[in-house]
Amino acid sequence: MQNQLKLLGAACLLATGSIVAAPVFAQDRDALKALDAQLPGDLVNDPSRIDWQSYGADLEASAVVDESIPGGGAARRFEIKRAAEFIYTAGTNVPLTKKVSRGDQITIGFYARTIEADTDDGNGVVRVRFQENADPYPGFGEKTLSIGKDWQWYEVTAPAERTLDTRDGIVAIQFGRTRQIIEIGQAIVVSGASKIAEEGPVAVAAARVEVPELEMPEGLENTGTLINNPGQATWKFGGSAGTYSNRDEPEIWMMRATRFEVAQPGTELTHLYATVPIQQAISKGDKLTIAIAAKTIATNAPDGKAVAASRIQGTAPPFESFAANRFKVGENWQLIKIQTQAPRDYTPGGAELQLYFGGSEQQVDLGPVYIFKTD
Repeated sequence: MQNQLKLLGAACLLATGSIVAAPVFAQDRDALKALDAQLPGDLVNDPSRIDWQSYGADLEASAVVDESIPGGGAARRFEIKRAAEFIYTAGTNVPLTKKVSRGDQITIGFYARTIEADTDDGNGVVRVRFQENADPYPGFGEKTLSIGKDWQWYEVTAPAERTLDTRDGIVAIQFGRTRQIIEIGQAIVVSGASKIAEEGPVAVAAARVEVPELEMPEGLENTGTLINNPGQATWKFGGSAGTYSNRDEPEIWMMRATRFEVAQPGTELTHLYATVPIQQAISKGDKLTIAIAAKTIATNAPDGKAVAASRIQGTAPPFESFAANRFKVGENWQLIKIQTQAPRDYTPGGAELQLYFGGSEQQVDLGPVYIFKTD
């Protein structure tokens, strides 16, 4: 294999312009085929996707978009706020899109860097494991890596000790034993090869990594000026009251949802959340309309409706907030609309919408969220 592969794609841009429906993180099939042709072995994941399922009570996950990030201009940032006894208590899962048979060689390569870490050398610590994402989570090929402060390409390879299929085959990247902030960019998984790229700086061929194009629900088209990105690629998720997982959802606009699950009673409402950035400036007195797509999957509430809450708050001290609301979510997809007025000026990025799902035993799916200036 050549030491330097042709870079096929780079864009990771917020959708602008016309309002059209498109698949979330839509695959550029030709680019993926071209990438597969350049790689050793067979490509068995979708490298254009970085919206992997993440988990961990003390984990906050968010997207980072910067064209300087190698391999496509996007990464996931993982902040582990408190170290646990076991490394597997927080992590992210890269799903397989093709079957890997027992005896095949399987290799993952990915870009990563450490922002900060409570280690002697300041490097982050992750463990890579090929496994089934189902109880009792059998796997193989465990390897612990030290992640440096600059973007580097890391690889782990192993012979498959069991068959991994597309139903529950994953590569688990675990990092819960260290208090740290790490970023993981494009990941490539192949079968039938023990090496993807040579050591040292290398431009690995990239399929296109895209934030979804905007899809506007009927009835919201003339609401006002949209001041956020309704898709979830740039949102943050976190909290200790339960779990959250990203999933495809063809029944909702932009075809992507995050499921929040609280399995134990007595948690705090604010301890399981999503954070929606507001990219445009807000002026004092601006009237705002918030439209939240959500659906109850399960709840112990007598009326069958889960309870959630929201508020807009500043992103800098003193972090004052406004528009605090508590609302119920029905069993079918719906748009919850909230109207409010800004009490002061906010610079672009100076405010964000917080959505909360803790407090009760329940499962809620969250879809796109639209925030408009209505004046």
